[in-house]
Amino acid sequence: MRTLLALLLTLPLLASCARTPQTGEVPVMDLHTDILYRAIDHGVDIGNAPEWTAVNTRTMALGNVQDEVLSVWVDSSDLTGLEATHRALRMIDLFNQQAARHADKFALATTVAESDRIRESGRVAMWLWLEGGAPINDDLALLRTFHQLGVRGMTLTWSNNLSWAGSSSDKHDATMGLTEFGREVVREMNRLNMIVDVSHVSEQTFYDTLAITSDPVIATHSGCMALCNHDRNLTDDQLRALAANGGVVGIPVLPTFLKKEWEAGWEAAEARIADKVEALKQKHGGNTRSPDYREARRLMIQAELAPEAVVTLDDYLDHIEHAVAVAGPEHVAIGSDFDGIWAFPVGIEKASDWPKVVEGLRARGMSDDVIRGIMSENARRVFRQVLDK
Repeated sequence: MRTLLALLLTLPLLASCARTPQTGEVPVMDLHTDILYRAIDHGVDIGNAPEWTAVNTRTMALGNVQDEVLSVWVDSSDLTGLEATHRALRMIDLFNQQAARHADKFALATTVAESDRIRESGRVAMWLWLEGGAPINDDLALLRTFHQLGVRGMTLTWSNNLSWAGSSSDKHDATMGLTEFGREVVREMNRLNMIVDVSHVSEQTFYDTLAITSDPVIATHSGCMALCNHDRNLTDDQLRALAANGGVVGIPVLPTFLKKEWEAGWEAAEARIADKVEALKQKHGGNTRSPDYREARRLMIQAELAPEAVVTLDDYLDHIEHAVAVAGPEHVAIGSDFDGIWAFPVGIEKASDWPKVVEGLRARGMSDDVIRGIMSENARRVFRQVLDK
């Protein structure tokens, strides 16, 4: 009788546990990764990647990443015109080769309906995204061509102004907005059912875009200005405007976007061990672009950071929590910037670490529905609204 009574008492607890998904069961949609940059410049194969990469089929599986947005990034401060177009086309071709080689692991998605079918087959849905409008070379025909190749979104600028749109990081003219051609770009993206991305853009470009777009927009990888005064972050007014538009903001993991003390602390730590860093550089033949050098240098400097400059998973969660408080829980997502960045918060360094974010948000009292929204469903809602019309 006592055994039966004990079993009856435990049934509500068992039912409660069954209703609460494990952290590894929460699907993830990461709105921004630069693994294609590593593929084209360092020969990385996403399906068989070296250990130092943050995003690959191994880490995505461990983090339950089911949708991954791949940035087709061109350094528009260095490459312009058809050179920029050519690099972007080569990156797309490289992705297509890898997708064919690893067709059992991931596939290109161009609609959420396609993403659903890919995910149901146990593969990762990959999305192509232009980071910065330089590859369209001031030509709407090229924008349409990239769309035909499967690109479903475009960050209007990168870190420098284009002839038709202002960037938040361009010190020559930080007030530039959209020109008339820039407005044509946004209208054409709306017509094509292509998602407009307002990360990297100046405040004027941001508000010019919201004034004319007929669709929700996304800031794929931007933090909160109220917590860290960095030109790449969004003010609270911008967060509210993005929510009013129906869009979402993807919170990135780069420490310089998360905590104002980090950048000065990093520079001070590097200066303290300048001799060691120089010796490391010589060991790698002076190749400062080598991934092995960059990773070894990162770990060396990270170990020297003053405590007040260390950025942790909690700092990342602070930005998510602030964005939720200002914009509302339906308008917050994640956009890591993995494999395009050189440092990470302690505790979130690879795609396999996303379950830690789920655990952290749950520990802060967020419901499972809100967490699932942040980790994937909010972004998928916007994708569905724009792409699956």
